Formats: sequence, structure tokens, C-alpha cells
Amino acid sequence: MIVGSAAVITLALAPIAEANWSSSITGASVGFESRRWSEELYSQVLFTGCTTDGSKSTDVQMWRDISLQPDESYDNKTFTACFNGGTSNGEWSLPSGSHNYYFKIKKIGGSTFGPQLSVKSVYQDTSKVDG
Repeated sequence: MIVGSAAVITLALAPIAEANWSSSITGASVGFESRRWSEELYSQVLFTGCTTDGSKSTDVQMWRDISLQPDESYDNKTFTACFNGGTSNGEWSLPSGSHNYYFKIKKIGGSTFGPQLSVKSVYQDTSKVDG
């Protein structure tokens, strides 16, 4: 029996045109895609308050949204700190020029199927000013 599941993403005070945004994720499966944002050169994604019904990790991959062509993928980051009361941080250096990007959940608990992921706080930052 195949059970379908839907992920819900709640955008909190984040207009679509804005590059930096905050949200949460509830019940996401592998393959979940975030909203798109416009970016150039750098992007950072932070997860705080992660829970899953499997082991305590999730793999996050950055993608460039390319119209009428296959999207381009960038490094995969494994997040674990967000499961232990901390914040997991992924940073990506991106090509020059303004492009649309999104992140995708590649694995949950080391698996490409089965577990679901919830994240209390997701923050996407486009400015490389952090220490």
C-alpha cells in the first residue's frame, strides 16, 4: 500500500519578491522543495527545531531554478544540530548574476523514503555578513 503525504510550508511575513525569508516545515517527505527566491553569489539556510520519526539528520541541497531546462544542483549539506536543540547551517557559494533558487530535502535520517521531517524555524539569508 502506498501512502501519500503532503508537506506544508508556512511563510511568515515573507513576501515572494523578498530574498531573505522565514518559514516552517511540517510533515515533509524526501523531495520536498522550498519556495523560490532571487539570489546572486551566496545563500545560507538555517534550520532550528527539527523533528522526524527516523534518525536525527536531514540532507539539504541547493538548486537553481532554470526555466524550460533541467535545474542545476549544488552541494548537499547534512543537518544534524537542529535535532539536538541547536541550529543547523548550510552555506552555498553561487554563480554571479541574479537567478532563482530553492532548496530540496534530499534525505531524512539517511533514507530517501519513509521518514517525514518537521522544522520549527527555517530561515533563508542572502547576505554573507555572518562571522
